[in-house]
Amino acid sequence: MGGAPGSYLIPPVALPGGATPMVQPQGFSMDYTGFPAGMTGAGGAAGTPYMRGGPPPGTPYAGAQTGYSTFQQPLPPQGMYGMPMGMQFATPFMMPGAMPGGMPGGMPGGMPGMVAGMPGAMPGMMPAPAVGAVPMPGVPGAPPMQQAPSNGGRPFPNPKEKLPWDEFDKFAEGEDYGPVLSTMLVHRMKARVEINPLILPPNDALDRDYLKWNMLFPTGNCQRSSDRPGRSWYNGRDAPATWPRVTHIRLISRSFPWALDVPATDHNVGVTCGDVIEAIHTSMYTRLSQQQYDHASRQQKRLLSESFYHNRSTAHGVPGGRLQQTLLRCDWLGQDTMFGGIVDDERLVREVCRDGIPCTFELKCVRRYPMTEAEVREQEARERDEEERSRRRSRSRATSRAPSMRSRPSTRPPSRAPPDDDSSTTS
Repeated sequence: MGGAPGSYLIPPVALPGGATPMVQPQGFSMDYTGFPAGMTGAGGAAGTPYMRGGPPPGTPYAGAQTGYSTFQQPLPPQGMYGMPMGMQFATPFMMPGAMPGGMPGGMPGGMPGMVAGMPGAMPGMMPAPAVGAVPMPGVPGAPPMQQAPSNGGRPFPNPKEKLPWDEFDKFAEGEDYGPVLSTMLVHRMKARVEINPLILPPNDALDRDYLKWNMLFPTGNCQRSSDRPGRSWYNGRDAPATWPRVTHIRLISRSFPWALDVPATDHNVGVTCGDVIEAIHTSMYTRLSQQQYDHASRQQKRLLSESFYHNRSTAHGVPGGRLQQTLLRCDWLGQDTMFGGIVDDERLVREVCRDGIPCTFELKCVRRYPMTEAEVREQEARERDEEERSRRRSRSRATSRAPSMRSRPSTRPPSRAPPDDDSSTTS
């Protein structure tokens, strides 16, 4: 313990019986392989069954490594452990020519103490590192440096930032874009339900799509505002009506006194915009109950009578004689038969339902505006096409029924055959 050790290795000890350990002349064990060839200027030891000669192979995540090991290098012989100061030494962390105490022996710009061949150094400033010392990068004989990982010159993304592929449309079609909640679960979680902008009322700027539909007509007459004239609504029918998706919603209105339930056709998708429109159409074509008629005011009964005859007339904008000859719920609306959108009005819900019920919204019924000449021509063309299709269907049914009637055997019992002449004469 009086002096500094010569290396990191355990010094040889005397073995019992006078035997000496099998060591190499340099003091290393017999299975020590040392540095690969070319690292220290001397040939590396041959490989063993447990260790190959040469540097370890690289991996896809790190480049090729070197045979350098911190714990296989000799300690500095001077400058530490009470040795004289001021002498040059080399360690795995310092280059030769460093000042005592571990301070660097040179300054940038080629000052004395720098190694020849380094950037900014003048030739002949310092000899090459001694054998056993680790040369600094850039010096001849130094181990190759690994390149820092690059990202093509682009900064690494911040994990807290939203990238384009992290954002998606909340109202995208399909069953893989969010959970489907029941009404009870929405109430327990106190979830804030948002309505699809497609079925919201149109804004003043008219800068987003909305639905145009006279609720007196079937859902095939519903149109999207961005579609060309004469095209029925298709894009967005399977989009969820709410976010988060729910299995059931209820609609109330200031224009009629009943509630309208909208169940989901597919519980894996939830209530869609198409489900809402179809449920409204089914409700409007439902017969008005006697109880609802009896509870109507005198003014409402007069409106029902006028709407009944007007909706079944030949006027433009009404179905005409295709409606049933009985009071329907759509007759209750009078002139307010246009779909005005779905809104979330908590005050109306508490006023009508006496409490806040989740997934309950208001259906806006807007007054039917006079049709333009283009809309009149479009409706007339649509009615002619529908009449032509119904006429072709009835003609095809009659044609398909005729051969079956001809080939059907007669079911009348055979008449009694007249008696033979012989029997008549005999009698």
